[in-house]
Amino acid sequence: MSNQINRAYLLKKLTMAKPAVSTQSYIPILSNFMFSGDAVTAYNDINAITVLCDTGVHGCLPAELLIKTLNSMTAESVLMSQIDNHVLVSAGRSKIKLPMLPVADFPFSFERISKKTIGTFSMNNIMLKGMHKCLIGVGSDTSHPAQMGVTLDPMYSKTQAAFYSTDNVTLSRFTFDTDMEIPGDMNVIMPTFFCNQLLSLANGSEVIEVEIYAGSLLAIFDDGTLLFTKTIPDLEAMDFPSVINRYISAGGSKTYDIPDVFEQAIERALLVQSAESFKTTSATVVNRKLLLESISKFGEVRDEMSYSGEDVKFRIDPSRIKRISQAVSKMALLSTVMLFTDEDESYIHLVAHCSY
Repeated sequence: MSNQINRAYLLKKLTMAKPAVSTQSYIPILSNFMFSGDAVTAYNDINAITVLCDTGVHGCLPAELLIKTLNSMTAESVLMSQIDNHVLVSAGRSKIKLPMLPVADFPFSFERISKKTIGTFSMNNIMLKGMHKCLIGVGSDTSHPAQMGVTLDPMYSKTQAAFYSTDNVTLSRFTFDTDMEIPGDMNVIMPTFFCNQLLSLANGSEVIEVEIYAGSLLAIFDDGTLLFTKTIPDLEAMDFPSVINRYISAGGSKTYDIPDVFEQAIERALLVQSAESFKTTSATVVNRKLLLESISKFGEVRDEMSYSGEDVKFRIDPSRIKRISQAVSKMALLSTVMLFTDEDESYIHLVAHCSY
C-alpha cells in the first residue's frame, strides 16, 4: 500500500503529536508514532495526542527517526509505502526504510477510555487566555502534585467559574462567565502538560470540549485532534478562596496603575543580581513614592517612582515580578503580599514577600 502526502503537511501533523512521544527508552513502543490509516497517535504512558492525517499506513514507526527523515528531504511530497514489517519513505531518488511494529503492540487507544463521564465543559478563547495567565505561576515541585497544574472551580459564584494556580510563593486566579455541567463541589486539577497542549493545539478552535473521567481528562478539538491525560485520583486541590481571603479583604483591595517605569526598574534589579542564586529587592512606599533598591557584589541600583498606595516596606523576588509583568496593569502593595490585576480584575496574581 502506497500513499503520496505533502511533506510539510505531514511534518506539521507529526510535530503536533510529538509532545506525547516518550523520551524514555524503558518501553520502546512508546517512542513510536502509531499510524491508523487516517490518524497518528503518540502516547508516553500518561499523555496521548491524536491528530488526523491520512497516510494509509497501519503500524508504529520510530518518531524521532521519521521526523529527521522528513526534515532531511527537500521534495514537496513524499511517498509512504507499507511493505510487510517496514515502511519505505521515498522522495525523488531518496529512499529510506523504517522498521514498523504492529498496531496491536501500541498500549493506548481512545476507544478503551471509559465512556462514563463525570462532567463536561467547553473551553473558549477567553478561558484559554485565562489559562495561559495562570500557567505563569504554576508549580513544578513533584512533592506537591496538586500544584502542578491549573485548578478549575466550576462554582466560583452562581454565574462564574475560576481557574487557579500556585507555586507556593505566588497564586493566580482568573474568573469567567460560564454554565458548566460539572458537580459544584468538584474541583478539576488539569496537569500542566494538558494545559500547555490545550493552548498549543487550539489553532483557532472556537470551542474545545473537555470530558472528565475518573482518573483522566479528554479534550476534543474542532479539527478532530484529541488530547488525553491521566490524572491522580482523589487529589485534593488547595482551598484557594480561603488563601486569597487571608490576604485580601472581602471587599477587595484598592489597586493602582502600575508606574510606567516599574517594569524597567525590575529589569535593572535583575541585571545587577544576575549572578545571585537568591534574588531580593527592597521595596519601600513613603509619601506616595515607591523606592526599589537592589544590591549585589556587582553593584547596586536604586529606582524611585510615584505610587499612590499606603506606606509599606518589604522585600520581593524581582524574577517573580518579571514573569507576570505583561499580563497585568494594576497593583497594590500590601503588608504581606503584592497584588497584581489586569484592567477588569478578572485576573489577579499574588506574590508573597521575601523574608528579611
